[in-house]
Amino acid sequence: MLKVTNIKKHYGKTEVLKGIDLEVNKGDVVAILGPSGSGKTTLLRCISFLSHANEGHISFAGIDGEMRRMSRKQIHELRMHMGFVFQSFNLFRNKTAIENVMEGLVIPRHVPKDEARAIASRMLEKVGLSDRTDFYPDELSGGQQQRVAIARALALSPEVILFDEPTSALDPELTTEVLAVMRDLAKEGTTMVVVTHEMEFAKEVADRVIFMENGVVVEDSPSSLFFTNPKEERSAAFVKKILQK
Repeated sequence: MLKVTNIKKHYGKTEVLKGIDLEVNKGDVVAILGPSGSGKTTLLRCISFLSHANEGHISFAGIDGEMRRMSRKQIHELRMHMGFVFQSFNLFRNKTAIENVMEGLVIPRHVPKDEARAIASRMLEKVGLSDRTDFYPDELSGGQQQRVAIARALALSPEVILFDEPTSALDPELTTEVLAVMRDLAKEGTTMVVVTHEMEFAKEVADRVIFMENGVVVEDSPSSLFFTNPKEERSAAFVKKILQK
């Protein structure tokens, strides 16, 4: 469904991604793990064209080609089939929860406002926020804001949702409520690629684990095997360390 090959990204002389391959099938939940600075977030940003890869090939939503040669029209078309959930929520502070969810429908997709409001209302109900539709971000907890962000992504009916550390800005209680929503989405068959430090989520919910370090994929394994019998020495050291915490 989504396939990227040989993604490379550098900033000046600093290589952040050194030739990443990733394939995601419909209904997959893929957890991307690794130490800070391994290139996890950059990978998601390149896949979604929030950052531009120096090299790489993408096949997704009927578009197949070199990433650096994609036209604006092609990038727009690819993004129409992707959702992105940021670690810092990225909500409009001057818009209510329902207006934030409506925005992506009304502006780029030209959905009539009444229809967009109905869709947004359903998505907010889906993430447990039907009683917060008219609240502004500053009136919501961090967990509630992140659930609004998830509703915003879901409203676009994307083929895949990319999550970049969706709980890193939250305390443990709020983390639990966001992960509960993501667990429900996984049960429904939502295709997700999740950069996370939440090991229990990766262990219990993800179908596959991609372990990255220093801009390369060290291991790509079913999650059950990654946590019980990792193939690579570096992966084994990582698992041993996190299980000791």
